[in-house]
Amino acid sequence: MLHSQEYQSIIEAFYEAKDSQEIQGVLEHLTYFLGFRHFAIGHHVDLLSPPSTSFGISNYTPGWLSEVFHEGYYMDDPIHFLCNGRNTGFIWPDPHLLNRLNERHRHILERGALRNFRAGYTIPVHLPGEYSGSCTFATPLSGDISREVLPAAFYAASHAFEAMRRQARMTAGLSLDPTPEITPRQREVVLLMGQGKSYAEMGDILGISGNTAHQHCKAVFRSYGNIQRCNLIARVLFDGLASFPEMLRKH
Repeated sequence: MLHSQEYQSIIEAFYEAKDSQEIQGVLEHLTYFLGFRHFAIGHHVDLLSPPSTSFGISNYTPGWLSEVFHEGYYMDDPIHFLCNGRNTGFIWPDPHLLNRLNERHRHILERGALRNFRAGYTIPVHLPGEYSGSCTFATPLSGDISREVLPAAFYAASHAFEAMRRQARMTAGLSLDPTPEITPRQREVVLLMGQGKSYAEMGDILGISGNTAHQHCKAVFRSYGNIQRCNLIARVLFDGLASFPEMLRKH
């Protein structure tokens, strides 16, 4: 799936989207492509008075959104709660995760299931100095999530979040950070990082030590403000410092 032409076109469309409405259209396409029905992406902030640089969009049904606001579910969102302290995506409902929830959380999940939000996959996003957020894909069919789509969903979510983040900053009238300058060697390790290579594997491929590869990676992380690995890859692609075909090339 990661290498399919349609999937690549969806990822590239996030770069080309000019506003949040176009990004929402790309997310709709991505959601159905992955086999889900609904999506929600955004920061975990007060929805009634969100900060100017925050964002949040979804294609949740009007009935469910009305209940969420009327009953104040957004103040005790169980999925947002499960994102706390996590950097990896998770499928819900999961018996091990449910043990962490209180009665209010469980009630909200039960109400969501009655509205056909019976299962989903959520990717937490935590960027230093910014509001925590997440991207959720949901389905009305409990237990119908194929684990084969999870890597594609996780990877695409980082691009979608970065696209929305940039759009929110522009809407708020804030200037975007300038694109950092990286060396040819740093660019090489970023490409290998995007392919999931370890520092030792990078060293073997490039003919350098694993420690040297690690130092090159750390320099790139610093130039991008020490963001997470998945978001670094999204930023590098978004800034045009690397291309999608290069990132997918196998060694």
